[in-house]
Amino acid sequence: MKYRKYKKEIAILLALALLVGIAAFVRMSAVSGTGSGTAVYTVPAATAESSSQPVSAQDINAKETAEAFVMTTEDGAFSRSGNVYTVTSAGTYSLSGLLEGQILIDAGENDKVTLELSGVTVTCATDSPVKAVRAGSLDISAKKDTENVINDTRAAKQADSASQGEGAIYAACDLKLKGSGTLVVNAGYNNGVHTTKDLTVQKLFLKVTARNNAIKGNDSFSMTGGAVVAISTYGDGVKTENTNVNKNGVTRGSMVISGGSMTVYAAGDGFQAARNFELVSGEDGSVPSVTVYTGAYSEYTASDAATDSWKGVKVQNELIIQAGSISVKSYDDAFHADQGTSLDDGTAGKGTISISGGSVTLNVNSPEGKTMGGSDRGVYNGRGWGGRGGWSGQQSAAGADAIHADSTLNISGGTVVIESAYEGLEANVINISGGSTRVSANDDGVNACSGSSAPLVNISGGYLDVTVSASGDVDGIDSNGNYRQSGGVVITRGPSSQMAAALDADGSVSVTGGTLIVLGYARVSTGGSVRSVSLSLHSAGTHTVTVNGTAFTFVNSDAYARTFCYSDAQISA
Repeated sequence: MKYRKYKKEIAILLALALLVGIAAFVRMSAVSGTGSGTAVYTVPAATAESSSQPVSAQDINAKETAEAFVMTTEDGAFSRSGNVYTVTSAGTYSLSGLLEGQILIDAGENDKVTLELSGVTVTCATDSPVKAVRAGSLDISAKKDTENVINDTRAAKQADSASQGEGAIYAACDLKLKGSGTLVVNAGYNNGVHTTKDLTVQKLFLKVTARNNAIKGNDSFSMTGGAVVAISTYGDGVKTENTNVNKNGVTRGSMVISGGSMTVYAAGDGFQAARNFELVSGEDGSVPSVTVYTGAYSEYTASDAATDSWKGVKVQNELIIQAGSISVKSYDDAFHADQGTSLDDGTAGKGTISISGGSVTLNVNSPEGKTMGGSDRGVYNGRGWGGRGGWSGQQSAAGADAIHADSTLNISGGTVVIESAYEGLEANVINISGGSTRVSANDDGVNACSGSSAPLVNISGGYLDVTVSASGDVDGIDSNGNYRQSGGVVITRGPSSQMAAALDADGSVSVTGGTLIVLGYARVSTGGSVRSVSLSLHSAGTHTVTVNGTAFTFVNSDAYARTFCYSDAQISA
């Protein structure tokens, strides 16, 4: 009796399992259908030539990866071979469930393919989980209120291979990531999100953790909204590569962030732009927010990461800040612009940095423990000194600057706060015409260095407040050429000697306008209506000076030798 009873129940369960397996198979089988309307799903014959696999006991038992995954389309076409789903035409494709396999896009060269992620997890251990080898463009949209995960579980890359996708999401076409949902990318092989063309991020929440570059768009990277967390354990955070000219005559290789928030943790450089980096306002008036941690400041940096550059933002042409906010904690220059690099468009890198708006906060760990706001041991995170709880092996790049432009630095607006650095502002020519800039450094606060032009510090407006030690071989402002001031308010501190001073220039120091307050020593020539004013502001503590009715409050952490003040304005303290 028991045998007959169980035999009946077993038969019912087998019948149900068979029905479920067939239904699941019908749902996932190859699509035939083009244009509008619902695609027709058919169960192909189980022949040797069939691209789909027949239902088997293994299919039924592997319901977590096979039965749970669903791919549908109303206007496209795709096929299935094992656990590889190949998109073969333009259209929109909806993905949900769990897949141990790959989404492969091999469509027409001008086809626009859209993947709608509706709560899907794709894991692949043999190639890129999502890979576009041919298409006009690929959009990946995370639907509202869904969480989606792409797992690249391949072993770490050891050598180049033409058969392997370079990232967990890899596209040989323009790639756009968007939507109101969440997309999490885990890349153990190489890069996280990588396209050989243009990469755009819109609106969605995106978290990428990668062994090498977290996000790489060979031709360009742009972000207009959303929230992005980019983590690189061994490489750079965000990177572009090409600098040739596109079909519209525009040189490739730039990064433009015009909205949303982005946090980058990188073992190497936070942003490495082959051409320009731009932080600007969006067309809708939105402004971006960017935070960067490099080297040991990144809690995700691997202890054996063999990088030799830990810059916050590095460009080969121009770095432009017009709007929004950016905060950098780096073990190398926070901002760095190369001059003279040969670009593929036939030009050479300009090596300029321009800040005209927004808010900039920079903290650079400087070598040999000489940092105003930290320690050569790294960052104290509650568990010990170092980026990851006791690790203290990384040392800063020698002479790490907060802002370094090989050619020209222009500050015409915005707020710049340099909390710590070896040198604060360094460029061949430094022009300050507006904005508010505060510098704390342990060598030169401002340095006009040798370059392709005669070194010059040129102040025509704005507010500049420079702090360095009251003793030692340091200068508040140091020009290997001339210092010129025709406007603005400058407060500079430093030792009181001709060899190390609050303001030092190999050439002349000329003040024909504005207000210059020297706490320490300077050799100054005045002209125009500028006169010497007797004030006492060099003691430690908080001071307020009023210039033409506007009050400026500043703090001296040390006591300096004396005060020299030159101004063409009504001034009091």
